[in-house]
Amino acid sequence: MISRPAWHASGVLAAALAAAGPARAEPPQVDHQPAPCSLPGRAISLCATITDDGQVAKARIYFRPAGEKFYSYVDMEFGGISFCGTLPAPREGKVKSIDYYVQAIDDQFESQRTSTYALAVQPENACEFPAVEKDAARAQSIVVHLTNRKQGKKLPDGFVAAGVTVVAE
Repeated sequence: MISRPAWHASGVLAAALAAAGPARAEPPQVDHQPAPCSLPGRAISLCATITDDGQVAKARIYFRPAGEKFYSYVDMEFGGISFCGTLPAPREGKVKSIDYYVQAIDDQFESQRTSTYALAVQPENACEFPAVEKDAARAQSIVVHLTNRKQGKKLPDGFVAAGVTVVAE
């Protein structure tokens, strides 16, 4: 039996790894506990834990009144433990439910999103743990991005426009 030096075996392994190419980046992991309900006239706060093997480049909440065709989105900000975003307040009597999902994109352009959830808009006495924004400054400085030209340049009618800046894409 011919014995090969140790460097030969490691060189073969290195060559095999190099031929395989760089390791494939994994998409971000998004962990979100869906909110069951919120209150009319109150901005909505939603958070998610987002992790990645690299850096999280963007985190967003896409939302629309249930039954509408187009989504809008708000960017989420990292708050030390999780990423949170604030949705505009639903108008009383105009929106009964909000469809939403959370999406994250990492620095390798890998993307992951949650399922679509339904957030019921209910009166205070019917909503035990509402997902409301407690920070008044955040509730008055919401930036909503529209995703389709057919949405025009204004916030969907089911939401309160006070404190909201709309950006048409």
